[in-house]
Amino acid sequence: MKKNLFFYVFAVLCTMPFFTSCSDDDDPVETVSAADSVIGDYQGNLSIALVTDGVSVPTGDAISQTISVAKAGDNAVDLQITDFTFMEMPIGNIALENCQLTSAGDNTYNFTATSSLAVAGMLEADIDATGTFENGKLNLDLNIDNVSLLGNPVPYTVEVTYEGTKAAN
Repeated sequence: MKKNLFFYVFAVLCTMPFFTSCSDDDDPVETVSAADSVIGDYQGNLSIALVTDGVSVPTGDAISQTISVAKAGDNAVDLQITDFTFMEMPIGNIALENCQLTSAGDNTYNFTATSSLAVAGMLEADIDATGTFENGKLNLDLNIDNVSLLGNPVPYTVEVTYEGTKAAN
C-alpha cells in the first residue's frame, strides 16, 4: 500500500509541470512619445520685464496667455504664442519651432529653442527660449535681445516668464 501511495504521489509531482502555465509576457507595451505626452493648449500667465544694465523692471501685471503646443516629431514640438502684446503694442505671433525634448525624469521634458521676431520693419529681435514640461505644466523663459526699433538698437533686453497648465481635452 505504501508503495502504491508513493507511486501516486510521485506520478502527481512528475505531471504537475505539464499543468502549470507560464505567464504571457508577449503583450505589446504601448509607449507614448515625448511629443504626444505634452501636445495641447496651455493656459497661464506671462510676466514681462525690461532688463538694462543688469536691472530688471517689471512692465506691469501678468498677462493671461494661451500657448499652443503641436507635434513636430516623436521628440520635438512647435510652440505658438498667438497675439503677443508688449506694453499695449501688438507684436503678433511668436513661433518656436522644432523644440527638441530631452527627458529629465518621470513625465518631465526640457527644451531650448531660438527664433527671431520681425514686425513689419518696425521691430526686430532675437529670441532664446528654455522651458520645461512637467506633469501637465509648462514653464517657459524667453530672453528677447538684440532688439532694434525702426533699425535703431535699444539698450535693453526683454525677459518673458510663462507658467501654464495644460487644458483638458
